[in-house]
Amino acid sequence: MKKYLYRRFLSVFFCLLGATAAFTQSRSVSGTVKDETGAPLAGATVSVKNLKITTVTNADGAFNLNVPANNRVLVISFVGRQSKEIGINSNNVVNVVLDAGGVNLNEVVVVGYGTAKKANLTTSQTAVTAKEISRTVNTTVEQAIQGRAAGVYITQNSGQPGGGISVAIRGINSINGNTEPLYVIDGVQVQGGGTTNSSNPLSGLNPSDIEDIQILQGPSATAIYGSRGTNGVLLITTKRGKSGEARLDYGYQYNIQTPPERMPVMDLQQYASMVKAYHVLAGGTTPGEFLDSSLLGKGTDWQKEL
Repeated sequence: MKKYLYRRFLSVFFCLLGATAAFTQSRSVSGTVKDETGAPLAGATVSVKNLKITTVTNADGAFNLNVPANNRVLVISFVGRQSKEIGINSNNVVNVVLDAGGVNLNEVVVVGYGTAKKANLTTSQTAVTAKEISRTVNTTVEQAIQGRAAGVYITQNSGQPGGGISVAIRGINSINGNTEPLYVIDGVQVQGGGTTNSSNPLSGLNPSDIEDIQILQGPSATAIYGSRGTNGVLLITTKRGKSGEARLDYGYQYNIQTPPERMPVMDLQQYASMVKAYHVLAGGTTPGEFLDSSLLGKGTDWQKEL
């Protein structure tokens, strides 16, 4: 019995020893991390997936990491760039290119010359999307934002087509007599109209071509535009073509009108007879054309014509 237990003990011991040796066995993996232009990324993090084995790249973007033999995936990350998972398999040299990562505007707002979390933004920024614009009929850009942004007031200065429309953001401000906000259309600055007799320079922009409108209110949001952004800034982005299958979009409008209920009325002969009979009873002069109703026709049925 003692010999049996001794043999079992030795078997378990050697199995554990072999497993420990296999687990502790590792290999050295080296490589470089660069951006899309070929420039090295210093300080990039290289780690073994699901393990706390990590290193960082040096000034030349190079790294060296001891990887356990049973691990096959490295995770490479860098601030502002998209992380990558690289399978190493039997490769001991890995060269990685990290692509630039986009800024998520749901979390970060670009202000002035930097960025800030939207929760920490003290100024106001309102977005009007193409979906919201399409809900109403708009002939101008100003009509597209009317009633959709707090603190933005739209005034129609004239009834003529293409007439000037005044836009006031957070009340009336003035520098050099100008109270209009600055319009930035796809990066091009355009000054809007505002006086009664002026024309609207934005009337040539079809609201259906707009992807979204960002309304910037406040100094930190408009700092990059200087004094021209004192009255607020409207960032207008137009729609762009997209790769893939060709697609045709069109918009149409329709309405349905129901004629009013038909009312029983007299024709011309009956009306002439009534006027003649009325004047006989109540006095008065009957028009000459109503003296003999038999000479008249039925007249025009205006309800039918309508």
